Amino acid sequence: MINAFENNLTPKQQEVMDEAYEALMSNVQILNFALYEKLRANELSISDVMKLRNSKHKEIIVNEDEQYHLF
Repeated sequence: MINAFENNLTPKQQEVMDEAYEALMSNVQILNFALYEKLRANELSISDVMKLRNSKHKEIIVNEDEQYHLF
C-alpha cells in the first residue's frame, strides 16, 4: 500500500517546506484574496488527514500527473 501521507522529509526539512508554503500563501493572500480563500478551503485539516489514515478504504489511485485520488 502507498502511504500517501509520507513524504520522506526529516522534521527540519518539513519545517522548511511549511515555512516556504506559508510565505507563498501570504503573498497569494495579498495579490489575489479570492484565490487565497479557494486554496485554503481546499486544504486538508489534521482531522481530515487522520480520518483518511484510519479509513477502511485503503486503495489510493495515482493519476498520470502523479496526483493522489484519496476519495
